[in-house]
Parts: sequence; structure tokens; C-alpha cells
Amino acid sequence: MSLSRIAVAVSLVFSYPLAFVGLRDGVTDLLKLKLSSNGQNVLTVALLSLVTFAALVIPDVSFVLAFGGATLGNALIYIFPFFMFRSAIKNKSDATKGQKREVVFAAGSALLGLCMGLLGAKMAIASL
Repeated sequence: MSLSRIAVAVSLVFSYPLAFVGLRDGVTDLLKLKLSSNGQNVLTVALLSLVTFAALVIPDVSFVLAFGGATLGNALIYIFPFFMFRSAIKNKSDATKGQKREVVFAAGSALLGLCMGLLGAKMAIASL
């Protein structure tokens, strides 16, 4: 049992920096920032402070999991595939009538996913 605890601790210590670099790079790309080395250090401290503050304020990690699943999970399963499919059909000049009808079905599926995501997010917030 002690060996398992040590293995989990080592895994957390060495995997967190990898995930955090992904967060920092994602924020930099999303905000289209061109940072110097000093600016990157400031952003790292700010993001780390934000994550630490969130960890101190949120008493139960189940809220984070529920909210993330409701929003990001539904987007990944229902909404993003609709946009990819619509884009693929829209760019195709020889799309059949059946494919165009399928875009309408996919839009309905995305709308249903959006409704489920909003309901799940509402339920996650209500659980606080």
C-alpha cells in the first residue's frame, strides 16, 4: 500500500508540470500573446496563482468534474462533430441531398447536446 501511495505521489509531481505547460501554451495561443521570457514567467505565476486559489476555494473536486463533463464532454460528443461535419459538407460541391439532410439531423443532435450541457452545468452549479 505504501508503495502505491509513493507511486501516485511521483506520478502527480511529474505529470502536473506537463499539464500546466499545456495550459500556459493554450492561454498564450488563445489570447494571441507574444511573450518574452520574463512575460512568460509572469503568466506562469499568474496562472499558477489562479489554479491554486481555485483549489483553495472549491471544497469538492466533484464540482469541477461535473461541470467539465457537462460542458466540455457534451461539446466534444455533440457540438464539435456537427461543426466539423457541416464544414466538410459545405466545402464539398458535390454533396448529395441525403448528406444535406444529415446536416439538419446533426444540427438537431448538436442542439440537444447544447441543452443537455446547459442542464448539466446548471445541476453542477446547484450542487455547490
